[in-house]
Amino acid sequence: MNIKRALISVSDKTGIVEFATELSKRGVEIISTGGTAKLLSDAGIPVKQVSEVTGFPEILGGRVKTLHPFIFGGILANFDEKSHVADLKAHSIEPIDLVVVNLYPFEEVQKQTRDEDVLIENIDIGGVALLRASAKNHRNVVVVCDPGDYKKVINSLDFCGDVPLHDRRMFALKAFYYTMKYDSTIHKVLSELFASEKYEHMTFEKFANPQINHEILDKVDNKFIKLSKYTKQSLPITVGAIAVALNSNLIIGFNDSIPVSMVNLKDSGGRICDLIGSTVVMKNLSNDMVRKIKESTFTTIACEEMEDELYVSEMLSSKEIIKFSYQISPSDLETFHTANLVENIMIKEYHKLMNAPQVLLSIMPINSLIVEKEDGFFKFEMSVSNPVDAFQRILQESEVSGIRIVNVYTNTKVDGLFRKICEESGINIFVFEK
Repeated sequence: MNIKRALISVSDKTGIVEFATELSKRGVEIISTGGTAKLLSDAGIPVKQVSEVTGFPEILGGRVKTLHPFIFGGILANFDEKSHVADLKAHSIEPIDLVVVNLYPFEEVQKQTRDEDVLIENIDIGGVALLRASAKNHRNVVVVCDPGDYKKVINSLDFCGDVPLHDRRMFALKAFYYTMKYDSTIHKVLSELFASEKYEHMTFEKFANPQINHEILDKVDNKFIKLSKYTKQSLPITVGAIAVALNSNLIIGFNDSIPVSMVNLKDSGGRICDLIGSTVVMKNLSNDMVRKIKESTFTTIACEEMEDELYVSEMLSSKEIIKFSYQISPSDLETFHTANLVENIMIKEYHKLMNAPQVLLSIMPINSLIVEKEDGFFKFEMSVSNPVDAFQRILQESEVSGIRIVNVYTNTKVDGLFRKICEESGINIFVFEK
């Protein structure tokens, strides 16, 4: 067992008693705070209060609990650095191997009140810091912010006594996304409350409105594909279905509603090693592909066709399989419809179809890039302001790997420097402004 010590502090306590029970059975020491510690203790689970670890009580009405070197030193230590190991020993700091945290329910509170004091008190500080610290140091610390991942962690521990690096990376990405979404909601609500004229939260509207996933298809006419109205991942599956209709060799990975990976099987020789996400969309789910994605991070697999449905159900029994069908012939499709929920107004947009990356860029934040490499894999980047820096980083990675970039697609205006970089590198550039 490489997971020996866990810090648990959650607002959403769904499944936490069961999860902590299983950790404790496997010899994991549990550290916790406040209400979470009481809940676990009342359930008969051995738990150590954070104040016992730090030697310092919670202060400022609970605003300061975990912000202490005995906690963050144990989370941020990189064991490949000898100086880090020496620091832990010198200051008697014990490592923390697993951090299980979700945040104060600001999203729910803001739906009920615009009282500034109430809103401010429901802004999580320590929880965000814990998530970011453990996500940053994911090679040494497993970070879990989603109760839906508890079972996966236990299964991994039983399988190999640890959580594989690939899963650690996926959990880290989920934590960064979760804190980004959390911060964007706070920024949006407080900007409106403070009547700021300069806030720019609209870029993150899709992150700040989780209901868009469920409402978007009901608000848009001429649905392109047929899905059950209960399908939770309707937006990524719909957009993915459009993209794979344009190029049947593509397989696309999504995290929630945002595309994060893609591969062209024809150019990759069937390899899917860099494909990541929680939902994957493809045209045909072959038996060979079933074997390849069996141990992947994908929890939802959407496809139009399956080679062998019985084989799929047996091999992918732990995953949700969604089969979609096209309501009109892809060859007859000239435009597709998307919608953005802005405040309470649904704004419909019609996009002329050109290529699959363009379709994906239509639901990505402004200043996004999709970079196509000669090995068939695509890299996705979202830049806060100027995509040039992100593109230059990708170019440097390409030079190191020796894999040439063929095309770059973006949904923002590009300046002369961007075009010059592409021209000098022999890269085609396609601009699709939203």
